[in-house]
Amino acid sequence: MKRIILAGLIGMVLTGCGDESSEKKVTEEMLVGGWECTATTQEADWKNGLFQDYSTPVNQGKSLIVYIKENDALFVKLPDSDRKIKLDFKKLNDEYSNTFDDTKITGYNKLEYISDDEFKMTTETSQMFTDSEYNKKNKTLMHCTRMN
Repeated sequence: MKRIILAGLIGMVLTGCGDESSEKKVTEEMLVGGWECTATTQEADWKNGLFQDYSTPVNQGKSLIVYIKENDALFVKLPDSDRKIKLDFKKLNDEYSNTFDDTKITGYNKLEYISDDEFKMTTETSQMFTDSEYNKKNKTLMHCTRMN
C-alpha cells in the first residue's frame, strides 16, 4: 500500500499537480452561436444586520440566447427581440462595485466551462441601502447548452 501511495506522489511530482494553462475556459469564440439556457434565481433577506441564507432556487424557465461577433465586438441577442446588446467579455467573469446616491451595489459574474457545448454563468448581486430595511441579495444561475 505504501508503494502505491509513493508511486502516486512521484507521478504527481514528475507530471505536476495540474497545468492551469491547459485548463479549458469559456471564450468569446466559444460563445458565438445559439444557446438554450435555463435559469434559476435565489434571494437572501436582510435580518438583524445580516443577509440570511438563500431561498430555495426558483426556476425561471428556458430562453434562447444568441451571441454574435461583429467587427471584433461581442453582442447578445435576447429572445423575441431584434435588438443586439454589446457585451464586454471581460465583465462576464469579473467582480463589480458601484455607488449611486444612497445605494451600494456589489457582485460578481462567473463563467464556468463544462464542455465546448455547455457552460454555466453565476451572477450574484447585493444592494445595500442607507435604510438597511431594503437591503437585498440575489443569485442567478444560468445553465446553457449549444443549439444545433
